[in-house]
Order: sequence, then structure tokens, then C-alpha cells
Amino acid sequence: MNYKMSYWLMRILGVGGILVMLIGGLTNQTIVGGIGVVCVLGGTIQTSFFYHCPHCKRDLPKRTLHKTCPYCKKPLD
Repeated sequence: MNYKMSYWLMRILGVGGILVMLIGGLTNQTIVGGIGVVCVLGGTIQTSFFYHCPHCKRDLPKRTLHKTCPYCKKPLD
């Protein structure tokens, strides 16, 4: 998995998991809320394994999708 796919998977699982947790909380279904928690945690954990620079292998800052590595200054594509 490359860094771009990891970034977008983190965003999708994070937002989707939060929405599922809200639905579970509003309907008093703890199983649905638990599924939302698992989605958020899964997105966060996969990011720690796959969202890094392919050159220097340092973790990239998670706020934005970068075009160059802020550490080694090499292009990520």
C-alpha cells in the first residue's frame, strides 16, 4: 500500500467510523457503536504502518497529503 492510499483510507475510515458511532449512540445500539470504534482504530493503526516517506522511511505529518517529504525534501511520487 502506498502513502496516498493509506492517507485516504485513514480519512474515510475516520469519518465513516465517527458517523457509525453517532448512529450507534443515537439508536442505543452498542454493537454499531463498537463497529465505529473499530473503524476509527483500524484507520489510525494502518496509517502508522503505511503512511511514510518511501525514501527516508520517516512518518509523514498526517494533516495533509504532501507532494514532497518534509524531512528529506524528495518528491513522494
